[in-house]
Amino acid sequence: MRNQIAAGEVVERPASVVKELVENALDAGATRIEIDLEEGGARLVRVRDDGSGMSVADLELCFAPHATSKLRTSDDLEHIASLGFRGEALASIGSVSRARITTRERGEPVGWRMDDEGGALSGPLEAGAAEGTSVEVRELFFNVPARRRFLKQPATELARCLDVVQRLALAHAGVAFVLTHEGKRVFDVEAGMDLRARVRRAFGAELAASLVPLEAEQAGLRLSGFVAPPRFARGDSSRQMFFLNGRFLRDKLLVRALKEGYRGFLFDSRSPVAFLELALDPARVDVNVHPQKSEVRFREERAIFGCVAHAVREAVKRCDMATPGAQLVDRALAREGFEPNRGLPFSSPEVLAAPARAEARAPLQVFERPGGLAALEPGGLLQVARTYIVRALPEGFEVIDQHALHERITYEALLRDLRAGRCERQRLLVPELVELSRADLVRIVAAREELARAGFELEPFGETTLALQAYPARLERLRAGELVRAIAAALEDGRTLGREQLLESVLQRAACRASVMAGDELELSEMRELLERGRALESDQTCVHGRPTRVRFTLTDLERAFLRTT
Repeated sequence: MRNQIAAGEVVERPASVVKELVENALDAGATRIEIDLEEGGARLVRVRDDGSGMSVADLELCFAPHATSKLRTSDDLEHIASLGFRGEALASIGSVSRARITTRERGEPVGWRMDDEGGALSGPLEAGAAEGTSVEVRELFFNVPARRRFLKQPATELARCLDVVQRLALAHAGVAFVLTHEGKRVFDVEAGMDLRARVRRAFGAELAASLVPLEAEQAGLRLSGFVAPPRFARGDSSRQMFFLNGRFLRDKLLVRALKEGYRGFLFDSRSPVAFLELALDPARVDVNVHPQKSEVRFREERAIFGCVAHAVREAVKRCDMATPGAQLVDRALAREGFEPNRGLPFSSPEVLAAPARAEARAPLQVFERPGGLAALEPGGLLQVARTYIVRALPEGFEVIDQHALHERITYEALLRDLRAGRCERQRLLVPELVELSRADLVRIVAAREELARAGFELEPFGETTLALQAYPARLERLRAGELVRAIAAALEDGRTLGREQLLESVLQRAACRASVMAGDELELSEMRELLERGRALESDQTCVHGRPTRVRFTLTDLERAFLRTT
């Protein structure tokens, strides 16, 4: 009964079993680990490794609670270096399944087998076996039907097992992993694959090829890994992976540090994609704070946060954040019914006949501008729909969102002035009066001193009116009403932010409202100046909300769009 109670914390579902058994194999020095599943792991989880194996004496005790712990004294809790250390997993698993361990210690002529059926032990018995260990867990929760009913469909349980194996495979370069389900191979990596190659195998070539490496070392912490350009951000955090000394973590501190590194480069509240490895003296981190060991407590949290956030930000600045034109071409071809990735030449009858419907097309309208199309040699510029700037490149062309780029330029200038403590103001001869709700007015009045640091002078003018008396001179296109309401919205949304972050949020909103807008016609000189100012920034590839400022098309993209390639 005690083991079954413990199993409630250690063994939630088949993925928990996979995690515990694979971590044991890694602690045993395995270089190849094979995982076999049936019915998503509910019927069978089998983990085989080529590690050190166990002696018959150790096998006899392996299902006893805490007997397999790697700890010898209480002092060992201060510097845990192994993945497993409590010795709870095998006892818990055996108490709620039909489990069998077959092992052969390296150099020994024979192996041994031990069975545990819901807590009833038998063995050890002599058995033929390869060097290493094989653990079979059948009929999980067969004797705890209430727990078994909570398991999901096999496909869902398989997905969770796959997630565990992928994370462990990413954390342990040098170890080969093979996962099969119902006899079919689902995932595998070779021992010689590095982290980028493992990401490619798990999540695809496009993501792997776009990753930007990072490395940093500070006060004993070594950080390495990859970050992805903001365009790969997702609605969930499933591709945010942190590994500490080979252990996968879900750590709030690291998540916040990653988010800080991407601040200003992500659109809305999407989650960035990153694969980060941390190496730290085990004595400087406590991994014994969560039943599943997925959370830790760092001794020097501030230093860890600063190192990770800074390294991530420097790597993100090196990302190519332009949206690849190839993605847009593929989507357009797919909408038309073409399948360019089938391996068929575009001239083949199958592809030419692919569009299944004939739709009426609006006639193409061409808008000419003096010197426009003729100017599109490399470096030439053209404004389209008074919203986008087209710039010719030697290898193709790029389309730039004029508002997004100007917004980034304006914000960076405002931020530099704020940090330097020299915000030049533009005073109004006649204050602009803006009607607000009482709540918004109260918020702005309460923040007047902080806003003054950023160059805004705002005074109440009646119960629901605010007077804008001065604003930062960097704001080239003042729209007083929009600006003041944007400040009010930033103050409302940022009630949980610190002082500096709140001011940065205000400046972001202000930059958005006072920049070139879609529909503003630009002269050639203005377009050229806009691009030159953007080039002077550390990164001009996203607006302050994280939207890309440009889409880039290569000649290859154009040839594919016009079905000129095979």
